[in-house]
Amino acid sequence: MFPLRREEAIGRRLPSALPPGRLLGPRRPRPHHPVVWLSRGPVPDLAGWWRRLYADRLGSGFHPLLLEYEDDSLEPTPVAASVPDPSPLPQGAETDAGAADVTGTSDVTGAAGVPGAAGVPRRDAAPGQVAGPAPDPDARAWELAQRLCREGSARSLALVEVGRSADLPAAVGWRGPANHVDAAGLTAVLRSWEDRFGIRVVGFEHSTLHVSVASPPTSYARARALGQEHYALCPDVFHEYPEADWDAYPSELMHLGDWRFWWD
Repeated sequence: MFPLRREEAIGRRLPSALPPGRLLGPRRPRPHHPVVWLSRGPVPDLAGWWRRLYADRLGSGFHPLLLEYEDDSLEPTPVAASVPDPSPLPQGAETDAGAADVTGTSDVTGAAGVPGAAGVPRRDAAPGQVAGPAPDPDARAWELAQRLCREGSARSLALVEVGRSADLPAAVGWRGPANHVDAAGLTAVLRSWEDRFGIRVVGFEHSTLHVSVASPPTSYARARALGQEHYALCPDVFHEYPEADWDAYPSELMHLGDWRFWWD
């Protein structure tokens, strides 16, 4: 393992005046290994820190990540070299025709005061689909971040040098789902969902992933296909609640603003 080089991190625009913390990466010399910063223990006003750093992510190049605990097991990894091409999607899992494009960003400030893509009205939905404006994906991420902090599911903070939130698991080498999928495979799936449903990766617990969702599927058929993708990625969460009515899951997916995945 190469020694960490603080000068390198500063040169790559690690934000100043952060809470007490330390560098976990780069673990190898530049240019491919990401800079990863980790707070030392719980962070006061964690939601406020996340909001400020998230708003600045496009300028700084660093994406904030909420953590339940300070995690020394993270292994910063080059994303481009580790993430495979996505597998073919189940039939019917293509991008919703009625959904707005939620992948772009702009200088528009959303409802949460976080710069990002403003809500754009969807095209008229077909019968049986959910109509209405598509929420700002960054505002949805802020809503989830506040809840995780309020409920105690997030106590610590990481800053990761990535260009999109879907790349966070691969960039930090997250081991939460290691018994089922590696971090690079998880990121490949999340990239697809980020493009299709406007998800944002907001936080990790020990073996739990929290993502916000701006554009849920707008038809039952697409929601059912998405449910199959959820099961393929994370069957454990379905077995966690054996009494749940999973036949109703597609209908729920049409309205949920965030998804939680847990691996045993």
